[in-house]
Amino acid sequence: LDPKPPEPRILEVLGKYPFRDVKQAYRNLMSLGEENIRFLSTRRCRHFLAAIAPKLLAAIAKTPDPDSTLVNLDQVSASLGGKGVLWELFSFNPPSLRLYVDLCAYSPFLCGLLTSNPGMSDELMDSLVLDKLPTPETLRGQLADLCRGAEDLDPILNSFKIDQQLCVGVRDMLGKEDIQATTAALSAIAETCLVEIARYQQDRLVARFGRPCVAEDSPTHPHRAGEPCEMVILAMGKLGGREMNYHSDLDLVFLYEAEGNTVGPEPGPRVETTTNQHFFSELAQAIIKMTSRLSVYGRLYEVDARLRPTGKSGALTTSLGEFVRYFAHRGGQLWERQALCKARVVFGSKRVAKAAVRAVNAAAFEHPWRAEDADTIRQMRHRQEKSAAAGDVKRGPGGIVDIEFLVQMLQLKHGRGNARLRMPNALSALAALGEAGHLDGDDGWFFAESYRFLRTLESRLGLISATTQSRLPDDPTELTRLAHLFGHDDPDALLAEYRGYTQENRRRFDRIFDRAAREC
Repeated sequence: LDPKPPEPRILEVLGKYPFRDVKQAYRNLMSLGEENIRFLSTRRCRHFLAAIAPKLLAAIAKTPDPDSTLVNLDQVSASLGGKGVLWELFSFNPPSLRLYVDLCAYSPFLCGLLTSNPGMSDELMDSLVLDKLPTPETLRGQLADLCRGAEDLDPILNSFKIDQQLCVGVRDMLGKEDIQATTAALSAIAETCLVEIARYQQDRLVARFGRPCVAEDSPTHPHRAGEPCEMVILAMGKLGGREMNYHSDLDLVFLYEAEGNTVGPEPGPRVETTTNQHFFSELAQAIIKMTSRLSVYGRLYEVDARLRPTGKSGALTTSLGEFVRYFAHRGGQLWERQALCKARVVFGSKRVAKAAVRAVNAAAFEHPWRAEDADTIRQMRHRQEKSAAAGDVKRGPGGIVDIEFLVQMLQLKHGRGNARLRMPNALSALAALGEAGHLDGDDGWFFAESYRFLRTLESRLGLISATTQSRLPDDPTELTRLAHLFGHDDPDALLAEYRGYTQENRRRFDRIFDRAAREC
């Protein structure tokens, strides 16, 4: 409360805490007591800050880097507006004070969400007291209400994504959810945004070109001639498996029912009719552009459409008939069938989704398994890890990809005869493989535990970094921050646990692949 204390007094009070730069810590602390909005009372703000200062400083002192924690507190608090309201809340609710300090101490990613989007105090408070993750149904309803009648969806979509990721991230940081629930929620956020964009862009193109219809002479859909033709969006990779992290791309494949032409409304204004192939290519391009463009509001998600049958140089959209012919006649490469193990329909009616699922299952699982396929998949895995840096929890030896490749190899081997194994989610597939007797009980249990550990590690790496990160940090402070998020006081304990899982993963991986390569 003293506006100008003498320097010895500052050193006496703040010197009891482990700040490297006590003078700068004092300036940051005083900044917390100043309102940036003119009509708010700085005097009131300082009094509430003074009331919580001992507990606040004690909480900061327990973090791996108290100086940076206090800097983040200053920056995040300035972006929220109304600091006095925060300090008043914390005076009545001490647990929320600790949560706020932890957020500023351990998650540059969440801090970045707040500082780059000023005025999110209500959203932050909601995330701190949220008692459960949002369900997909809740997300769809919320976004539909927000977008109803809107001309510009960019600010709505970006704000929605940030709000929801903040809620998920806080619960993740506090260890209130297991990794399967966390990644499913992040996937549901992305899927909700994607579906809203697809509907919005489809309506715009129908107004321009008319509605796509099945050709009168369609060889694949003769019974549906003249009826509306639909698009299907297949989610692949992490979105397909409902396994997204905070920085995941969207791997997408765009399919449509059948060839034909668009038809304008009768009666109604004349439209520029075109082929279905052109219509759906335009639609896919519009979806990708809106999802991945960098606007003043930020970027929603990067989109990768290179997994389509025609490759990155081919047509952006493929008819279901051509998709089926590609895999039936050419067989598709093994890596393409492996990628389809994680395919899931995220856009399209129930009718067309069923047709797409049948096509995907035939493409992925109807080819006879050859013993040499196991060696081919293992060689692909080894090529991947050659470019991985030390401590890469995803692509390094024994990392996440070991388990994913193992699961997909067993799915391709046994999925032809057992439809229950065709699951895009790795943990669900591990359970199904174990129940079917294709994994020993101990192997299934170990790989599930290891996968949860490594994916949780990857998720926490996403929280302590503002960018994509799957490599264990070299910096001791960053490593300590990561260890604390796992409940370890000593980073060496975390490293020992990581080495134990990855070494055992690789041992079991090799044993199972050796056996698969010997079996016909």
